[in-house]
Amino acid sequence: MDPDRCEPLTGRTHQIRVHLKHAGVPIVGDELYGGKPLWLSRLKLNYRLKPGKEERALLARVALHAEQLELKHPVTGETVNITAPWPKDFMVALKYLRQFASA
Repeated sequence: MDPDRCEPLTGRTHQIRVHLKHAGVPIVGDELYGGKPLWLSRLKLNYRLKPGKEERALLARVALHAEQLELKHPVTGETVNITAPWPKDFMVALKYLRQFASA
């Protein structure tokens, strides 16, 4: 199993969110389980906001995305694969994390 992926095995609500909070690594933007929004000002040294502007979080929502779902079709029984690309805000956040986050 890829350590960067979560693969829930049951249909329990919030399963991934609860487990990651318990492990001490809550999901970005998941305020219900201790996650905080992702701010560029927290990543970029000497961040300066333009006068009169208000900073918006790079990710202000729960940073959880089902990239791929695999299920059995209820009528035919065939395996159905559904994929969804990462949302734009994920891609922007990843760009800034790669550029400014320290390892």
